[in-house]
Amino acid sequence: MGPLRRLLIATVMALAMAAPAGSQAVAVAQSVQVQPPSAAIIDIRIGDHTDKTRFVLEMTDPRDFVLHAETDPRRLILDFADLTWARAPALPLPGAGLISDQHCLPADGGGVRCLLALAAPVRVRDVFYLPATSSVPFRFVLDLEEADEAAFEELVSHPVRAELQSDPVPVTLSVPLPPHRPRPDRPLIAIDAGHGGADPGAIGVSGIFEKGVTLAVALRLRAVLEATGRYDVFLTREGDEYLRLRERVRLARMAGADLFISLHADSLEHDHVLRGASVYTLSDTASSQEAALLAARENRADALVDVALDPDDDMMASILIDLSQRLTRNESSMLAELMVTHLGEATLLMPHQTHRQAGFAVLKAPDVPSVLIEMGYLSNAEDEALLASDEHQAALAEAMARAIESYFSWLDGLQRS
Repeated sequence: MGPLRRLLIATVMALAMAAPAGSQAVAVAQSVQVQPPSAAIIDIRIGDHTDKTRFVLEMTDPRDFVLHAETDPRRLILDFADLTWARAPALPLPGAGLISDQHCLPADGGGVRCLLALAAPVRVRDVFYLPATSSVPFRFVLDLEEADEAAFEELVSHPVRAELQSDPVPVTLSVPLPPHRPRPDRPLIAIDAGHGGADPGAIGVSGIFEKGVTLAVALRLRAVLEATGRYDVFLTREGDEYLRLRERVRLARMAGADLFISLHADSLEHDHVLRGASVYTLSDTASSQEAALLAARENRADALVDVALDPDDDMMASILIDLSQRLTRNESSMLAELMVTHLGEATLLMPHQTHRQAGFAVLKAPDVPSVLIEMGYLSNAEDEALLASDEHQAALAEAMARAIESYFSWLDGLQRS
């Protein structure tokens, strides 16, 4: 890691504040309590699960709320008293599951109102607060499931009014950047096997799961890198387990990763001809419509990674993070180009735009050069057969290892010049 980036990260860390753990669980009940004088929303997420849609607000403190429904247009309205924003109010999120879109805005007279447009009639399966931990603030959780019109009309007629049962332990607003652990001898390579657990990822034409392919290649790549004796390796998962996107990035950063490589295998529902590998780096603007759709699919169940900073220093902190991220993106682009070169020796590449850009959540770390590799299309029978074979998995791992070796040779030359 270069001296300029270390200075930027150290400055951001100096601006950030640690978040103490909240030790007391928060329940929802019908009792009035005195609440702390202020609370703020930190983040908003919508998750589409198999049997429910989950809406989450991360907050510095829980707040009383009222939830009611309207039929024209069909929507849910959440009103929170004595609630503000950690930063500027969030932009509308893209729809997911039963929630077609959302707007959370400052309400007249104080507080926040969230308008959740619905794609179908719903009932409230559950609504609750999760307590804060040392790294995660309080979370308001609303679980919705599809229902008939009669059940929705019942929600229209009977709003949910919930007040806190007990006074929560307040949470400091900010969560700092993880400290960088100096690594004078061997770089640490973080390898992220996409999907896992209840999330199988793409499903091949013969029924194989993306999560199995990505883990197999990740384990092979680790073995190749460790055999050189020049690298330490960290895997975000070593078995069939589910990890949130932001958790993958957090784990890699906390481990002190010098590179982050996320492995995937795409699938197209209506196209069984397209095949080939491609490499992605982060961009706010996708390089193609296909890249944008792929990023939306990968990001769907999770939110973008965020670094919450002291609100009084938001402007300065955002400038510093932007500068750090520009350096990271330049290095990510070089790694991507080298990956394209070496993967081309081992597998068929996409015919156009082999190095592509899109807003993948797992590429959002501002201080770790990152690439996402789509190793092929499981919707194509030839690609699927290759990705399932031991020989091809080994060839992919060897090619990625050569690209990593070339990247650090380039970086060493850059730092000496």
